[in-house]
Amino acid sequence: MSPIVIVTAVESGFGFLLTSAILYSVLKNGRKNYHYLFAAFLLICAIWDLGIFLLMLRNNHVEELDVIGRFAVYPCLFIPALVFHFANLYTGRSIKWAILLLWISSGVCLIPIIFGMFYQIEGYYSYDWGNIFRMESSDISPFIYFFIFIFWVGVFLSACWILYKNSKRVTSQVERRHHYYIIASLMVVAFAIVKTMVTMGIDIGFLLPLGMFLNDMFATIIGLAIIKDRLFDITVIIKKGMLFSILAGAVIFIYSFVEHLLVTFIGEKVGESSTALHLLSVAIGIAVLMPLKNRIEKAVEGYFAHRKLVF
Repeated sequence: MSPIVIVTAVESGFGFLLTSAILYSVLKNGRKNYHYLFAAFLLICAIWDLGIFLLMLRNNHVEELDVIGRFAVYPCLFIPALVFHFANLYTGRSIKWAILLLWISSGVCLIPIIFGMFYQIEGYYSYDWGNIFRMESSDISPFIYFFIFIFWVGVFLSACWILYKNSKRVTSQVERRHHYYIIASLMVVAFAIVKTMVTMGIDIGFLLPLGMFLNDMFATIIGLAIIKDRLFDITVIIKKGMLFSILAGAVIFIYSFVEHLLVTFIGEKVGESSTALHLLSVAIGIAVLMPLKNRIEKAVEGYFAHRKLVF
């Protein structure tokens, strides 16, 4: 595995855990319509993170990449409509014609995709750093993808503008901070779309981990907003959730890193796909993780004791 594949696997695995935890909190505590819209947005982000995580884990199984790609990409078609609709409901200033237009556009775009006429995923690109599913290409594809990029960013910026204007009207400092948290998180997601460029034949490897890092930043901003300022009126106990997220990230990183080293230095002698290498990677990961678990647990407990946070 290349460093790009390993880093992307770690980022996407951690992002899936963090986004899923926030999704659970929103669904558990939310009672308003905008809660459910934001939860749907989080669900699609979690599906994307899981899809990229699977792509990195199964990177050498090229026959699986296009199937995983469809699983990860197609739900994202509804993100612009969800985000814009959420911003309208959250601020209480509904632009009904724009909301309806976005939902209709999402539905209309889905029809040619289902019938294989547009935005298809076929085969894969094999780069020096790894493999990735391939978006359908033609003479007009660059123009279509450029339009999609402009449309995506434009909808996100419009949602942010609605939130920003409303932040000037609210009287509570906490409410205003809530608006700023959401604006910052949406801006991050808007530009995370750069990661999709590698699926269009643009061999700039660092765009994939960069995009996944921006996805993680989105979840981190929302998570901090919930912890610090009870965003969406959510109060959660996060000590165990934080511990499990850190441990899960450590497991993914240790296993991937150890397996990469073993394949690099002794893979030629025993075979890169040897079961013994995978079992040895797991054993080393467990050996490293067991003492690490206690240190992480003490650090998390110490942090919360020092901050004296009340949930």
